[in-house]
Amino acid sequence: MELTAAERVLLHLHGFWNAREPGREGTQAGIAEGARLLRSHVPRTLKGLQGEGFLEARDARLLGRNRKVRVYALTESGVRRARQILGEIDATRVEIEGRTTTLGEARRDLGLQVLPALAALDAHGRMQPRVEDLERPTLLQREEDLAFLRRWLAGAAPIAVVYGSRGMGKTALGWAFAEGVSRAVWMEIKPGDDLESFADSLAHSTGQRASDPDRPESVAAAIGQVFAGERKLLVLDGYADVDEAVVDALAGFLRGSRGRGKLLVLAQESTPSYCRFYSKADVDAGLVAERHLRGLDLEGCRSMLGRPAIDAEALRRVYLLTKGCPLYLRAIREGDEETLRVHSRFTKAEIRLLIYSGGVAR
Repeated sequence: MELTAAERVLLHLHGFWNAREPGREGTQAGIAEGARLLRSHVPRTLKGLQGEGFLEARDARLLGRNRKVRVYALTESGVRRARQILGEIDATRVEIEGRTTTLGEARRDLGLQVLPALAALDAHGRMQPRVEDLERPTLLQREEDLAFLRRWLAGAAPIAVVYGSRGMGKTALGWAFAEGVSRAVWMEIKPGDDLESFADSLAHSTGQRASDPDRPESVAAAIGQVFAGERKLLVLDGYADVDEAVVDALAGFLRGSRGRGKLLVLAQESTPSYCRFYSKADVDAGLVAERHLRGLDLEGCRSMLGRPAIDAEALRRVYLLTKGCPLYLRAIREGDEETLRVHSRFTKAEIRLLIYSGGVAR
């Protein structure tokens, strides 16, 4: 599907239509990069969109900059027009890994914005996204954890479980590891999923359907069949407090595994004991490998904050409060109070202190 320069700009800015603060993505340079246009074409395109009432412009001071710059944002009519274009694009039929679906569904599964997703389509409607276009959190100071997973992949244990608190970087680690494994497949389990939902997610992600999605042994057999071909790795993200039947299905896979494939489970540190589908005896017997993610150290915090010259006391304050959690550090770096409010137990005063401390060097 060919898009005009104006349509590309509308789709790019739609991704930030409800941003609380202006960012570089709204500048001419950010628009050129995000909309994949030549910088020289941007001013004329923006002027045309303003003339149609789709854009508004203002001067603003971006985070970390002293001088004001011109930034652009969608008007209400611009949002409506962008959503109309987006709806038409997302309805396009595409093929990915032998499965026919819509571009909207495929890009949401892959975590892609619409323009990178369109760029991933070949002339026959097949999606082949570049690894660097796949959106995922930043990976930092995880060399030892990656080494653990590589040793597990080469070893005999069929299952590895990586535990970490919310925002500790489990998903980032899983992506970085899975990228190096041929034909690895990714699936997610959502809070409250029962066995049938789990089986649906398995079929959606791998194409492998359980003969009876209401029976744990049938779902366990379907997991085993995922590795009947060339696939070697299945990553299960989002494991936490799950339905008892899901626990039984994973336990059944563990008991029936014969080395045909590897299952990596990314689990919340708070996963209750009754949801752990294996025992200490399984770990001692080498059937399950466990890893618990820790937060970043002081230097990792400094790197994640992007403040090389941050005051030592401010850095230590951030480190002690966040315990090196990448999600919190990224929110501090971006001045994102909403993320800290929603995903942490910090008080309003602590959030203000963290935002201030992380920005001391600005």
